[in-house]
Amino acid sequence: MFYKIINIIKNNILNKNNKIILNKNSKINNNLLKILIKLNIIKYLIKNNDNLIIYLNFFKKNKSIFKLKNIYKKKNLKIIKYKNLKKINKNNNILLLSTNKGLITNYDAMKKKIGGIIILHIWN
Repeated sequence: MFYKIINIIKNNILNKNNKIILNKNSKINNNLLKILIKLNIIKYLIKNNDNLIIYLNFFKKNKSIFKLKNIYKKKNLKIIKYKNLKKINKNNNILLLSTNKGLITNYDAMKKKIGGIIILHIWN
């Protein structure tokens, strides 16, 4: 689910390719795509009859603006509590968390005073 689209995005960053074409039947979490758009990682999406085209917003002078790390593993889930989120916010890191309120960033989790399972780590 999450890890597939994250790995596709990471590979395209490494190959300096800002256009991703996916089969419309691939299982992609729409909430994940909405959050990546909100964080300016994805410029925009185009939904065709057969494909989903994603344009990345990662490049300035052939360098990546952000770095991504896929944290989600079914066997070894990394859970973070609300108390520990305060430490992470200081270092300009963004975490994508899976909570009982859905997929949210660490900033939204701080506002709602909840923790969750870490899905993705984004930093510059």
